[in-house]
Amino acid sequence: MGDLPWETGTREWLDVKAPNLIAVVALVASVAVPAAWSAGGARNLAATPKVKSALRAAFIQTHSNLTARSIRGPLRGRTYYGSYEHREYAVAVFSIPRLGTQDQPEVFRRPRAGVWRDLGDTGGDICPPTFPLPLLKVWDFRRSSTTESNGRSVQCYAPRP
Repeated sequence: MGDLPWETGTREWLDVKAPNLIAVVALVASVAVPAAWSAGGARNLAATPKVKSALRAAFIQTHSNLTARSIRGPLRGRTYYGSYEHREYAVAVFSIPRLGTQDQPEVFRRPRAGVWRDLGDTGGDICPPTFPLPLLKVWDFRRSSTTESNGRSVQCYAPRP
């Protein structure tokens, strides 16, 4: 015994090494803190084929005036999926006859592991409180417009081109 600095009985190790150790731990913690914590609990999730299929089913159910064969989507590279608090949210772009992707993206919400609900198209902009702002920030959406909701000015967001 006595080979390790803290076993020598001196405070030298604590006086010199402990502050350095604390600094290293603080640095590692600041880098390792998940993005979800810095965005108020919002988490980006992988939009798997299963998730995209469920979004498509919700879209088709909501737009029952269209045939499933006439709908394209969710379009590749234009689906965002994440969670915030006790819900999951998605933004996806679909193409439909005569309109293409006009008024897209479409927004969706569900309780965790529940059934997706199509909240409708956005007209191009996604505005809180319909959609949680922390999730839009995790996805790095850009401010795109301002609208008014309940007498208050609200910033709206859109995916970066």
